[in-house]
Amino acid sequence: MTNYTLAFRNIEGAEKFKEIYDSNLSLWKVDYERFYVSTRYGETHIIEAGPKDAPPLILLHGFGFGATMWYPNIHELSKHYRTYAIDILADLNLSVVTKPYKEKKDCAEWLSDVLDALGIEKAAVCGHSAGGWQAINFSILYPEKVGKLILLAPAASFIPFHKQFFFRLMGIMIFPRRSFVINSFCRWFVAKGNQVHPGLFEQFYLGIKHFKFTKTIVPSVFSKEDFQKISMPSLVMVGDKEVIYNYHKMLKKAKQLIPHIEYKVILNAGHGLSIEKADEVNDSLVEFLKK
Repeated sequence: MTNYTLAFRNIEGAEKFKEIYDSNLSLWKVDYERFYVSTRYGETHIIEAGPKDAPPLILLHGFGFGATMWYPNIHELSKHYRTYAIDILADLNLSVVTKPYKEKKDCAEWLSDVLDALGIEKAAVCGHSAGGWQAINFSILYPEKVGKLILLAPAASFIPFHKQFFFRLMGIMIFPRRSFVINSFCRWFVAKGNQVHPGLFEQFYLGIKHFKFTKTIVPSVFSKEDFQKISMPSLVMVGDKEVIYNYHKMLKKAKQLIPHIEYKVILNAGHGLSIEKADEVNDSLVEFLKK
């Protein structure tokens, strides 16, 4: 049995994190299974839901929010798909690194190992933020394993982050106080008037405070040559209150680099669009996947 506490600085911190993680899973109003699969880079925690004979859909969370972030989406998505919400290795969650990443290809090899362990030859892949970067990276290196690609406010990938993102991230790393982490970073992502369950922000804070950080790969911009390898049907969605970059410029670049890509702008949504405007995002995801 995988010892999730190895991903944290101490057992007390690990237990606090696990408690809030499990509490946030109570927001999932569906039946699910939890388990680990082994990869060459570590033990990966997965939450599986939906009909066993339904087409597979891989869900890759944004930085720091873990697989629990899909709580507003999982009920609708798992009606139609066998969903696999994956705790991305080397992020703030219950997966455990045994061999740190050195380069981008390592991230893709990890996810390929996960699909192999699940017995999945080809799947639709949906990623939010850093998970979107992971999804693109995987689609570039293992295009034969990706049936459809869905990007929700992908981190970097097409254009660089605003500098403010790094300033805020650096700030919470240096001063990991609850109020500062939540107010300066978490709430900055969310458009005014929109709601995210406070347990998810608490999970992020406890991850920042207690996670044993290992070497990882920071999302960056891919090359034109990289994007030429993406031929599968693709969709990008972004909120019109996005803060990590200029979304107009991101969409313009995405359409230049992936001419066949479909796109949708979600009104009155920030970076957490899949939570902030879950119904609209869910409908758009299902519509695209059923084409």
